[in-house]
Amino acid sequence: MKIEFTGRGIEITDALKSFTEEKLNKLSRFIDNILDVQVRMIVEKHRHTAEIVIKAGHEKLVAKETTNDMYASIGGALDKIEKQAKRLKDKFVTKKRKSVGKEENFITVNTPQGEEIVISHKKIESVKPLTKDEAIMEMENNKADFIVFRDAENRETVSVLYKKDHKNYHLITLE
Repeated sequence: MKIEFTGRGIEITDALKSFTEEKLNKLSRFIDNILDVQVRMIVEKHRHTAEIVIKAGHEKLVAKETTNDMYASIGGALDKIEKQAKRLKDKFVTKKRKSVGKEENFITVNTPQGEEIVISHKKIESVKPLTKDEAIMEMENNKADFIVFRDAENRETVSVLYKKDHKNYHLITLE
């Protein structure tokens, strides 16, 4: 883990560095593979601001805290980072559990021409409310060909968004 300290209006002492490093080491139980940490300490009049940016894998966690004491600012910023890390870890674990719980069945159907077609059947427990933009982002994140979602504005409407080709999407709305 590479830690870069930057001070503006303050001289960064060894005590501040060791305090920050000690707190950052405690975050390792929530965040795996921390690549880079940037700590900016800024003093303007009586305001002591600590900005912390952590890059871990594909994620970037950012927090900023301003108080009258630099140690309190660092502690507050690291508390915010810890909350973000917990939320991120819970999101990852929840997503993993959901993907395991989906059942997929295969059904074989004969066409009138005598060909066999295999249909994969997935059960969806719940349809979450999303906007059209969120649905597109969800599809791209999961590398899915389609998504079934409930419209965030009108929760009565169920929609299916699918990818027609590389750039175009089609939306089917059930009312």
